[in-house]
Amino acid sequence: MIENKFLGKEIIKETLFEKLEEILVSEGFKIDQQDMQRPWGGFFVIDENQITAFKTKFFPELNLDQVQLKQKLSPKILLVAPGKRLSWQYHHRRAEVWKLVNGHAAIVRSNTDVQNEPIDMLKGELVRLNQGERHRLVGKDSWGVVAEIWMHTDKHNPSDEEDIVRVEDDFARK
Repeated sequence: MIENKFLGKEIIKETLFEKLEEILVSEGFKIDQQDMQRPWGGFFVIDENQITAFKTKFFPELNLDQVQLKQKLSPKILLVAPGKRLSWQYHHRRAEVWKLVNGHAAIVRSNTDVQNEPIDMLKGELVRLNQGERHRLVGKDSWGVVAEIWMHTDKHNPSDEEDIVRVEDDFARK
């Protein structure tokens, strides 16, 4: 997806985001939102109408039936900086699927507030996070690029950024 030379510790964050935006657009994806101001890195939100193309590109092994495809599914690309961690968090109104598509990252997950040791993510491996499952994405020795789909569990009140319950955060966010 993105050349390794753009993922090293020394790469300028803006350069990485510009390159990834260029790649996503060249592959036909419409970016609805991007945020590179997150202290851990940032993300791209892809047009929800492109969920089938996003699934085909990043999650070909993920089986979604017609009912699921008609429900609200939100595709994103996360970029986690070397040595940074997203908050230790969970969600009331969504499950998630993740896949490391480039670089290096780890995941911490648990069904309780107690954190386990980070486990290295393997490039191309599908990770399913259940609604309510605690999780944290961890940057390793280079930038990590993770494809993500939010699978909303409440069709009348879809999940959003307000549906993040932070148990712990390196950046003192609530």
